Amino acid sequence: MCERVQLPGGQWAFVCGGHSRKRCKCGRRATLECDWKQPERKSGTCDKGICERCTVSPEPGKDLCPTHAEAYRQWLARKAAR
Repeated sequence: MCERVQLPGGQWAFVCGGHSRKRCKCGRRATLECDWKQPERKSGTCDKGICERCTVSPEPGKDLCPTHAEAYRQWLARKAAR
């Protein structure tokens, strides 16, 4: 999406954004970000870019990168073993 903005002095420029530059580990364009909680990060989540083919979605609206999908599987296994 691009927006036309007026600069000081009356000139105009186009500012474009909304295009993901992140790439998934597989090389495809990353349209999603990992939602694994990481409190030490400013955003509070991993935010690694992932594509729709590589995501693991443990619930609607939540996406995990392959690394955190494995951590999630291990967490579920430990929980089930209790």
